[in-house]
Amino acid sequence: MRIAFLLITAGTLGGCAAISSPEGGARDTTLPKLISSTPANGTRNVKGQSIRLEFSEQVQLTDLAKNLLVAPVLDKSNTYKVREDRTSITLTFEKPFLPNTTYSFNFGDAISDITEKNKAENVTVSFSTGAQLDSGAVRGSVVGLLSQQPAEGVSVLLYPEADTSDIRRGVPTYLARTNKQGNFALSYLKEGRYRAYALADKNQTNRYEEPEAIAYRPGGELLTVGPTPDTLRFVLTKPDSRRPLITTQKSSPTDQRISYNEGLLAASLAPLGSSGSATTPAPALQEAVQLTERNRTAVLYRTAALSEGRYLLAATDSAGNVARDTIAVKFAEPPPKAPKPLPAYAVEGNPREVYRQGQVKFVFTEPVRIVDPKKPLGTLVEDSVKRRPLRLPQDGSLSPDRTTLAINLDTKAQKTITLQLDSTAIQSITGRGLGLRPLKLKVVDQTTTGTLSGPIQTTAKRYWVQLLDEKGQVLQTLDSPTGSYRFDNLAPATYRLRVLIDTNQDGRWQGGDPDLKAAPEPVFLFPKPITIRSNFDNVETLSF
Repeated sequence: MRIAFLLITAGTLGGCAAISSPEGGARDTTLPKLISSTPANGTRNVKGQSIRLEFSEQVQLTDLAKNLLVAPVLDKSNTYKVREDRTSITLTFEKPFLPNTTYSFNFGDAISDITEKNKAENVTVSFSTGAQLDSGAVRGSVVGLLSQQPAEGVSVLLYPEADTSDIRRGVPTYLARTNKQGNFALSYLKEGRYRAYALADKNQTNRYEEPEAIAYRPGGELLTVGPTPDTLRFVLTKPDSRRPLITTQKSSPTDQRISYNEGLLAASLAPLGSSGSATTPAPALQEAVQLTERNRTAVLYRTAALSEGRYLLAATDSAGNVARDTIAVKFAEPPPKAPKPLPAYAVEGNPREVYRQGQVKFVFTEPVRIVDPKKPLGTLVEDSVKRRPLRLPQDGSLSPDRTTLAINLDTKAQKTITLQLDSTAIQSITGRGLGLRPLKLKVVDQTTTGTLSGPIQTTAKRYWVQLLDEKGQVLQTLDSPTGSYRFDNLAPATYRLRVLIDTNQDGRWQGGDPDLKAAPEPVFLFPKPITIRSNFDNVETLSF
């Protein structure tokens, strides 16, 4: 007989000796089953302070403190001892159970057999220390707001209406966790009204702390628990009330890079006067500021407008929180021997040929400016004979970080085209020469890319259509396209479509309320992945 006594608190649990599987024979795939319990499930008028489980085979415990959920939640001072005795497990508590209370014990994945560690499923026991067995129930699911995917391991917490405890302080009365499918269930609850939340509780404190993901009932709506189970759908979001924080600063002879703990919506720079107050920034100064690395880094380029000195850097995140930091701009000294400079630009993919309705991307080392948007920025030469000017936005676009110039083609050339960008129309913001050279390409009738487009059916006035990669990263965004959307020149891959809807039309999508009152603005995720193949036009209707 193997007997182990362990003193356990809410956060600790001693380990058990590992027992290896016997050699030879068929592998054990049978799950251990709960045969009986003391008290038995549904028993009333229970006295004492222990619970015993009997299983169909020899079992062991793993991470009991992490897996065990007791409702109502026990006081942390009520520690317990564990006895493992071959096919049985006994928990004996330091203090008796409270009178006239219905308890539910859920052991999660804590119990498994000793041969193959097959986990016992649905090990739950409920009983009452009074004459009444509470019959309230709640069930439902939890998904992520942006991913719309089931959220596993999320805590669902209930607080009685009259209780002064809430999600930021105190202890919940009832607690459950979601399974792999994002589903949860709470049974044997006292009927009444509750504040209900779902919490991705990373530090396992049962309290909400930014930036944890949380779901709440809009407007503080209370949940009424009765004998008929309510079905809830919680949507996890990350309310943000904290301003962006600078994490690192790094200087080089040509720029100063300031990194933040989150992505930014905008960054602006203003010089500080002798009194220490900010003066009105000039457009040329703003031109020297670039957001890069998924907008988590502000790069301050050394330009004629931006010299060394003290500045006020204002950084705004997607939730509208603004950080204002005084920055001492000081560029590093150039090395004694200047390294060989990098090329001022490259052509993405180093192409030798191009589809007649394809795209060519010029990628610059530093941000560039279009000197006069009304004038051509270059010339397209078709078959060395016909010439036509290139203009924005008719013939292309400049990326938000001003480092990628995409030229969209629609040519009737039979053999070749030549792209010649004008160095007087496109200039580096630092004044560095770009060395723009003619780019001659063979014209082909087959493309290596595909397109994704389709009609839009919606009553929304303001929204953003996002193209996502397989990992959920945003590749492109369209701002409120009317009637239809279109993404061209997509590399063969699998994509997703997502729409963020600006219901209050304030110009930004709001993902959650720090006061846990206002509902997040809606998100529509196209229900299936979209596979893009070469030379194919994919058409999908967006209806939201």
